[in-house]
Amino acid sequence: MGLDVVIPKAGLYLWARVPVGYTSASFAARLLEDTDIVVTPGSSYGDHGEGFVRLSLTTPDEMIERGVERLNGWSIPPPLSE
Repeated sequence: MGLDVVIPKAGLYLWARVPVGYTSASFAARLLEDTDIVVTPGSSYGDHGEGFVRLSLTTPDEMIERGVERLNGWSIPPPLSE
């Protein structure tokens, strides 16, 4: 799907690296706008979180499956110039 995901050894969240040219906040906003998927910008967790978004696995399986389907059909667009 084009996302580089850090596979957790344990936990309820996935961390995905944002594509080049995006900040964690701009990519989270783009995901919401384009796919109606809400993720948390990594910058919300401090400087070390910048460059990542956090995806929750605490959502019901059906909602995760719908989100995966939306991501699978989505081509990551180039970032908007600021």
